[in-house]
Amino acid sequence: MRLERVTVEGFGPLSNFDAALEPKRLNLIIGPNESGKSSFAGAIVATLFGVSTLESEELARPWSGGAHAATIVFAAGTGRYRLRRNFQTQDVCVEQLDGEGDEAKSVLFQAVANPRGKSPELQQYEELLRGWLGFTEARLFRESSFVYESALETRVSPELRHLVSGAVEADYQQIQEALLERLDTLTREHPYDPRQRKRNNRSIETREDRLEQLRARRSRSENVLTELKSRTKEREGLESRITELRGELAGKERLLTDLETWVTLREEQRKLMKRVPAVGQELVLARRARGQAEEIDRRISESLAYLANAPDEVEPDLLRLGMLRSQRSRHLKSAETERTKLEGKKQGSPALAIVLALVGAAAAGGGVYAGLRNPLYAGAAGAVGALAGFAVGRMFGQSAVKTRAVAEAQLKVAEENIRTLSQEIDQIEIRVNPYISGRTLEVVLADVKRFRAANQERREHAAVMQSLPAPERLEAEAKELDEAVAALRAKEKAILRQSPFLAPLKEDPVKAAEAAERLKRETAGLRSKIEISQEGLDGLLRKAGGGEGDAENLETLDEMIGDEETDLARERRQRDALLLALDVLRDSVIAYQQQHVGRLGGVAGSTLARLTAGRYRAVTLDSDFTPMLATDGKERVPLEALSRGARDAFYFALRAALAKELAAREPVPLLLDDPIAHLDEERRGTMLAMLEELAREIQVVLLTHDRRVLNQVREAHVIALGAGVTPASSRKVEARK
Repeated sequence: MRLERVTVEGFGPLSNFDAALEPKRLNLIIGPNESGKSSFAGAIVATLFGVSTLESEELARPWSGGAHAATIVFAAGTGRYRLRRNFQTQDVCVEQLDGEGDEAKSVLFQAVANPRGKSPELQQYEELLRGWLGFTEARLFRESSFVYESALETRVSPELRHLVSGAVEADYQQIQEALLERLDTLTREHPYDPRQRKRNNRSIETREDRLEQLRARRSRSENVLTELKSRTKEREGLESRITELRGELAGKERLLTDLETWVTLREEQRKLMKRVPAVGQELVLARRARGQAEEIDRRISESLAYLANAPDEVEPDLLRLGMLRSQRSRHLKSAETERTKLEGKKQGSPALAIVLALVGAAAAGGGVYAGLRNPLYAGAAGAVGALAGFAVGRMFGQSAVKTRAVAEAQLKVAEENIRTLSQEIDQIEIRVNPYISGRTLEVVLADVKRFRAANQERREHAAVMQSLPAPERLEAEAKELDEAVAALRAKEKAILRQSPFLAPLKEDPVKAAEAAERLKRETAGLRSKIEISQEGLDGLLRKAGGGEGDAENLETLDEMIGDEETDLARERRQRDALLLALDVLRDSVIAYQQQHVGRLGGVAGSTLARLTAGRYRAVTLDSDFTPMLATDGKERVPLEALSRGARDAFYFALRAALAKELAAREPVPLLLDDPIAHLDEERRGTMLAMLEELAREIQVVLLTHDRRVLNQVREAHVIALGAGVTPASSRKVEARK
């Protein structure tokens, strides 16, 4: 695969960034920190493989909003392709381009390809990735061809080892998986199961268990048959005893059931017989109440029909009329009495006052003169007596006047009440006159009292009828009671015919209860005997090895055991053959991989020697890609003993060797995000020269913030990311700001 153009519509801080890359030239993307170099590299990886976690997808969202997508135009194999991924929807569109232009010849894929799922569309897209790169995981790309944010350290996974060694091309994994799958169906006990799938038995273990069970069944059946023959008589005796006891128990239980049923029937009869008199009494009361109510209705219709047919307001009007007439009569009597009083009283006269004044003067003057013999005192006393007599006379005159005024007022009030009552009486008489039909008020009022009393009596009888069922219903209930009693008596007769011993108990409930208790004790005793006999029989059968159902046919069991032994021997031979094949295959693959590992170590060693100016002259890798370095003074130097810069130089050498190994299958772009941060100027220049040489074989894209590299590269395709980079024109610079 060789990248031609990368267009980032929106990815982290990058937006609307377009970079044209050259396939056989060192592509140098240079820009200051925070200019988006790592985002550009991440966008290339995410466009190819997708975003594997939600956290990574959230971090990759465009900072300024807008579209979250990227497009890559690349050449792979014999064709050119355009791949566009929308990170918001995970929609992927793959187009095959026509010739050297940008016009799409056909659409190879267009669907959702989310690496977090397992859809058929994702599997189809992974087949395209496998054809372009040789693998489908971004992890393998980071382990081999992508250095992200100066992380040169490389951990080679088994998948990458297989990929580098070519074992995948030889279908090693498919062959091994097929052998393991077949072996796993045969047995759970084998040393080639890395996932430890040994939870359930497989075919060989199942056949071994089944064979053991068949042998146990044969042994048990043989023992059962032998024991059964020796204990047949004892078993038959116990079975006969149990049969007799069960028959006796069935008879006792039937008698007890008949007795309990008979007692229940008697109790139900007593309950029904208690209800019969109550039903008769209720029927008499209901009929009597209905007859009296009908008699009251007849009396009302004969003599009080005019009141019954009158509106509801007539009866209150008649009662009101009687009350008003009585009140008017009382007021008439009161007015007559007051009128009589007025006629007997006269107006007060001054003569009485003068007479009383003279009498008082004479009495007072005469008394004083008789006592004192003084005419002056006598004259004064006479004057006082005259005044007193005149005052008393005057007072009597005023009292008579006041009494007459009160009588006149009371007479006036009585006459006014009489007038008001007469008006109301006339109005009521006008309303009720059409209904009394010429009857006197006294007769009508007497009829009203009778009508009210009759209605009250009728309501009482109606209440009685409402509290009791209708006579027809009571008659039906009485008939049902008679039928139920007759049915119970018929059942009782049938039970007595079936169990004659119940006849003496008919009239004695105490004896019936005693008989029931006796039967219960006898049935309980029989059950205990049956249980004891059954336990003896079960113990005999267990001692004999089980019942006859456990004694299987020995010839059949022998045939089944022979078949299982034959199948088990065949599967064991297959297991041994598969184990041998896996051993041979694994040894062959290890030997095959060691050849590639040795070659890979040699390439990495020569690159490291050039980077370190011969300080580290050789690199050896074991089967797990664990490195050992050689110097002039020591042959086995572990990687952990090196400085950070020396370790970065080794990892760069290993990455370059991996890229060359993968290029034999399908060239994969080597994407380096600032791998020279920990190198000194001399090693940085050597690495840049090597990258320029490597770019003639595979595509190399180097991203860095160090502008000094512009003075150390000879021929490069430079793309400026951000401001502040002005490369020389002789280096074929394409600038993007």
